[in-house]
Amino acid sequence: MISLRSLHEKARAFFRFLLAQHRTPGRVFWALLFGFVIGCTPLFGVQIFLCVAVAYLLGLNFVIVYGAANISIPPLSPFIGLAAVKLGELIRQGRWVALSRGDFLSLSPFALAKRFFVAWLIGGTLLGMAIGFVVGGMTYVVLRRRQARHAQEPLSQEDQADLAIEAALARAAARYRGAIPRYRFYARMKYRLDPVYRELLSRIPPGAHTVDVGCGQGLLGTALAELGEGRSCHGIDWDAVKIAAAQQAAASRSAVTLQTGDARTAELPACDAVALIDMLHYYDADTQRVLLARASSALRPGGQILLRETDPERASGRTRFFERLMVYFGWNRAPQVHYRPLSALRADLEALGLAVEQCDVAGSTHPGNVLLQAQKPHSTATS
Repeated sequence: MISLRSLHEKARAFFRFLLAQHRTPGRVFWALLFGFVIGCTPLFGVQIFLCVAVAYLLGLNFVIVYGAANISIPPLSPFIGLAAVKLGELIRQGRWVALSRGDFLSLSPFALAKRFFVAWLIGGTLLGMAIGFVVGGMTYVVLRRRQARHAQEPLSQEDQADLAIEAALARAAARYRGAIPRYRFYARMKYRLDPVYRELLSRIPPGAHTVDVGCGQGLLGTALAELGEGRSCHGIDWDAVKIAAAQQAAASRSAVTLQTGDARTAELPACDAVALIDMLHYYDADTQRVLLARASSALRPGGQILLRETDPERASGRTRFFERLMVYFGWNRAPQVHYRPLSALRADLEALGLAVEQCDVAGSTHPGNVLLQAQKPHSTATS
């Protein structure tokens, strides 16, 4: 059973994640502008859906859009409604409508919206734009000045690496623009919402060759190629349609090679890293051990296995249901789903002589996901 404390922490983490998205001065300006326009219109009951749609389609910060849309809550709502209707009637009829603030306090917003919907919609749009330009413009100036001050401060190596990874993920997502909608949408959402790609890119060093087993549509390989510095990737997946989408995204990128094949039998070339991301649980325990042994054999000295799996003790029923649903509908081609305790996976990796480090990389969409980094020892000189 998930505790209230755990739910509160997850909600705070998700809110911080949303708030951190799309925070450039220009995007904040547009988020405020569209939020105020939505909030000043009489589209009660659907405003949150409009905020979601606008934030997603235009790449804006949802929290800022929705926060600005709440300008119409009491005690401002009577003033906003009255001004919007008067402005709308002036534009439509060329005269001020005979309404007062008391009318907006005595009648329900829905009754007023029904009576003056068109006028309110026109006036509210213009009023929201005016407020948005003023508030958004002032915010833009403040953020630009703050940005200029920060630009003069030297970035730490960690900050530089984070910026390089974010830029690489943005470029990688852009490579899927020509893909069919479901793959384009999936790539955009995974790069944006799933922290595993940031974590993997930070752990795979320059010059490393990675084998991505169960690569799907090639998200990791495409991101590694965009990050550059000699990183390369060979992806293997038995879904030919996903491999085709990966090849389209990785076109002209010689650092990425792709192969249609079964993870259980496909040859794993010598490499510096093997990625097994959200795929091991599709096989039974014995097959999992065989896959881990083959991955370890392919590693050069000092190489690493990067294994993300779901901790069944912490995963919600929603996560397990979602995985089985994806298999049932064919998004993930797999025999069935076998979740094993993390302790068992660690024991299998340690039995292969690997040093294991564990960190949470669950994100907001799949609670309970954990990354195991298992490193092969460097060669030691023998006397």
